[in-house]
Amino acid sequence: MARSDALELERRLRRRSPGRIVLVTLIVVAALILAWRVVAFGALEKYFGSGFDDRRFDKLETEFDHRRRAFAQADARMRELAAAHPRAERIGWSLALICVRDAGRAESCEPTTPRDQATYEALGGVDVIVRQSKDDGRTFFRSYADDPPRYTIMHAHDGTDVAAYANDRGFRSTRSLKPGWVILGPIPDVDRENAQWQ
Repeated sequence: MARSDALELERRLRRRSPGRIVLVTLIVVAALILAWRVVAFGALEKYFGSGFDDRRFDKLETEFDHRRRAFAQADARMRELAAAHPRAERIGWSLALICVRDAGRAESCEPTTPRDQATYEALGGVDVIVRQSKDDGRTFFRSYADDPPRYTIMHAHDGTDVAAYANDRGFRSTRSLKPGWVILGPIPDVDRENAQWQ
């Protein structure tokens, strides 16, 4: 009886040997790492994959189609602001503020008027409207949605080569809306995105 108990104890110890514990631990850790990578790459594909632009483009195109007049009014207002500030390097318009940065000066901001607020609110999901001297009269309606990446509706002169412009600035993709209007996909390179909007 004692001998059989000793054999049973020896068998149990072999089953729980440190080598086996380490091996099982490594297998479990490797499986967890693999599962995490699958989930992470799936999330990246969702946000940066080929299908995500189409879904976001469809949504932005629908919003643009329902609010064309509001976009045209906001673009006209930005042209007025640009004419009033001919030396402006950048004009940024949000719901609460219109900020102007003249060449060689710090940015100065003023509260939006009730008329400007009404024009802005009619746009729906736009987070900021930007006009920059380096972009030759283009107006950008930037939309962050709930999370990055950031998509942009651009109004440009007729005849602008949108594909060349997007490629030059690092935008990942484009979709034409109507003459002079286009959706720009995000700029995946953070440094290029910062350079574009600063």
